Amino acid sequence: MRSLYVIKYHYLTLTFSEDCLYLNIYTPADLTKRGRLPVMVWIHGGGLVVGGASTYDGLALAAHENVVVVAIQYRLVLVFFTAAAPAEAYF
Repeated sequence: MRSLYVIKYHYLTLTFSEDCLYLNIYTPADLTKRGRLPVMVWIHGGGLVVGGASTYDGLALAAHENVVVVAIQYRLVLVFFTAAAPAEAYF
């Protein structure tokens, strides 16, 4: 099963994991003192091929603008949604 998540080029090996569905949540340090805050949600682009929640760090925005920031990480590359073909067929 692991071989499905390794894509090899002449000089580059990319390794993928199915552990990819998570949220990064950033809040102001004194959240309990503020009451209700607006929530900003970051969904990265990349056409289901590249990108990730780690490309945006919401720490500064949450600390200085008094908002809760949620960055969503989701599956990339459509082959991970089905078992129809190995990952190498798409690259």
